[in-house]
Amino acid sequence: MSYYFTLPVNENIALAYCDLSMAQEIYECVISDKEHIGEFLDFAHRTTDISVQEEYIKMKLHNNAEGTDKMFCLIFEEAIIGCIDLHKINQKNQSAEIGYWIHSDYTNRGFITAVVKKICAYSFYGLHLNKLSIFADVANVASNKVALKCGFEFVGTDKAEILLRDELRDMNKYSLLKKDFQLE
Repeated sequence: MSYYFTLPVNENIALAYCDLSMAQEIYECVISDKEHIGEFLDFAHRTTDISVQEEYIKMKLHNNAEGTDKMFCLIFEEAIIGCIDLHKINQKNQSAEIGYWIHSDYTNRGFITAVVKKICAYSFYGLHLNKLSIFADVANVASNKVALKCGFEFVGTDKAEILLRDELRDMNKYSLLKKDFQLE
């Protein structure tokens, strides 16, 4: 039985606010799927032991206290299967970026799309933001599709934007304004 305090997204998945007690489970999720997660996110290959995950969560909690980040775990059948966060939250400009990952055992089920929509609603109506952005590696077909399914508009491609395993990668940028968000 899970003791996480969760916010239901739909009948299958929920969000739980991330805290240090989740470090071991997040670590195991990442380690068990390092190649999939690490294909487009470099943190997976830097995750060498539990202390790396603990330090990352501590940083996110600190940034939450500063008002610049919020991190949530995706919960399915009482287990952590991924994470989503808001980062670079800027209250003055009413904007933030969304980042996410999910274990490959749970892809192609619509979980990330549902979770991104829930985070958009939270951002626009709970945090009173006006603009959200998603950056996706041009080769990450799934993440690019999620952005479009959630109503984000393709803004453009930033060439050689991210260094991933010694290779500069192009990133597609997507944006969504509160006025264009469709609350379901």
